[in-house]
Amino acid sequence: MHIRLDQIWPRAAERAVELLPPGALTTPWARLAAAELPPGAIGPSPRGEVVGVLLSGKVEWGSDGVDGPAAAPAVRVGGDVAGAPPRNPGPAPARLLVAAVELPAGASPRPAALQAVDEAALEWREAIHGGAGRLATRHLWRPEDFASTWTFVDHAVLGPGASVGYHYHDALEEAFAVLVGQGYMTVADQTFEVGPGSVTYQGIGQGHGIYNPGPDNLAFIRLAVALPDEVYTTVDLHDDLRRRRPDPGTGGSP
Repeated sequence: MHIRLDQIWPRAAERAVELLPPGALTTPWARLAAAELPPGAIGPSPRGEVVGVLLSGKVEWGSDGVDGPAAAPAVRVGGDVAGAPPRNPGPAPARLLVAAVELPAGASPRPAALQAVDEAALEWREAIHGGAGRLATRHLWRPEDFASTWTFVDHAVLGPGASVGYHYHDALEEAFAVLVGQGYMTVADQTFEVGPGSVTYQGIGQGHGIYNPGPDNLAFIRLAVALPDEVYTTVDLHDDLRRRRPDPGTGGSP
């Protein structure tokens, strides 16, 4: 599934727009929404353990231990988000993604934390899942950092000509949010163009991967949520995706 946020923002200025249809998610992932906040506006504050991805502008997240304003790109997790919704201090609009995962009964979200999305903090390595070239990655947060089944919040950069090879996960759902660059994403054997403002969803058992044909880096945020009480696995499908191109008749987007 591919969502183009440039088609969402006109509606998101009035209220948060849900990006996935009801019933699309299998894990305790409860919400994935986009919001555009005019100066002075207050954003969504869903229940659960929440991750906010600030894509542009600045926001403050209230008084629960996270200083603001945060400048994009940045990612914020945990805390009492219901009591500290994002607020745009101005002077420009702010755009963000908000994702929430249901907490187990009696559990409390992890303490609030905020991290800048900083390419200088990444470590470069050989491509993964049978991909080509090199990529740089960093786990902003890992499973042990959460009280829910959030599994990873990652920042990744694909160099020119590099790819994350075609693969799928058991017991794990993912979304990618492209920050900069252009590339080709393949989900369930359908290939489409992605660029800044693209959000993709990969369900349990769906083959997926991403290729950067170059010449510039392609950067994205990865959100991953697991099924409770199950061990997720990754199965590589032995395709580096460099030969795939957007499917005719789709306009480059499914």
